[in-house]
Amino acid sequence: MAVGALVDGSSPQLDSWFAEQRCCISVIVAAEIRYGLERRPLPAPKRQLIEAVLDSLEILPWNGACASAYGRLRAELERQGKPLALMDLLIASHALSEGCPLVSADQAFSQVPDLTLKSW
Repeated sequence: MAVGALVDGSSPQLDSWFAEQRCCISVIVAAEIRYGLERRPLPAPKRQLIEAVLDSLEILPWNGACASAYGRLRAELERQGKPLALMDLLIASHALSEGCPLVSADQAFSQVPDLTLKSW
């Protein structure tokens, strides 16, 4: 997860993008991170670091354009026999609707047409 790499400082590329304020996340990603924080307890310093990263990132809202992109993408991938996990589908749709590259090491996103995928 890219946010995890930011927190751990394990990606100089992400650190640079973050310092230059070239990062934002989908509200869907923020929700998944919040779910993870609730699901398993972390040491307070690590949790505070994750909270600080979330607080400093722009969180893009889900909107009608995202919903339209979702409908098109889900139907297209189903026609091609390339289903994507629901949360991944929502995240990819959001990136497409915003015209943003998606930063992820998850190769499942590579099957999404017209999605610019960047690895960290």
